[in-house]
Amino acid sequence: MHTQDEKDFFLEHGYLHARGVLTGDYLAFIQSEFDRVWELEKPRVNQHQLLKYRTFIDLIEHLPILERHRAIFGAQVQLLQYDFLRQGPHSDASERYWHRDFSFSCERPIAINTILMLDDMIEERGPTRVVPGTHRSELMPPADQVKVPLPGEVAVNAAPGDAIFINAAIWHTGGRNQTDGLRRGIYLYYGYWWLKRYENEKDLPWQAFESASEERLRLLGIKMPGRDLHMYDPDAH
Repeated sequence: MHTQDEKDFFLEHGYLHARGVLTGDYLAFIQSEFDRVWELEKPRVNQHQLLKYRTFIDLIEHLPILERHRAIFGAQVQLLQYDFLRQGPHSDASERYWHRDFSFSCERPIAINTILMLDDMIEERGPTRVVPGTHRSELMPPADQVKVPLPGEVAVNAAPGDAIFINAAIWHTGGRNQTDGLRRGIYLYYGYWWLKRYENEKDLPWQAFESASEERLRLLGIKMPGRDLHMYDPDAH
């Protein structure tokens, strides 16, 4: 959504493959930090753990990610959830499990999940798949088809450092890692600030608030972008 073409594609199809969101030394650093923090915090690593570490505090404001959310949500953007996903070699996970993260559908996105890939999403590693256009329907994936290929599905073969932005209402699925390596991703879930957070901000680590900018406090749901829901400029930063 850095360009109008990106934004138009996202709004029409419900997803966007953005290349090179992380590159070079910064990509290598994030990959290394992922492994370090995983070993310290496993087996479940979400915002309660990630927001203790400066690397992942800073990542929520990484401009190639945040600016694409601002293109949709303006100054109303808030971080709703934050997770690591790690699948080991030769996994026995399902090849598909179709679902949607958000069942409320409307003409504009309400929430967007950013899947930041740290490994090469070749077919054998189980790329994220989407069914374009399903974000515009209230229908759920049919119960008898959640683990099978669907007509029109698209596999997003992302490179390390690429990100997939998906409308939270789109039908999508991860895959099964059949390689000798890892399948690693970072999930940064953003939406409008007036959405209820999944977890109470009082439970967030103190490190997240240390020397925090106004921007970060808004992203963490601590400050509103204006006086109240009815009296503010939604596009003012």
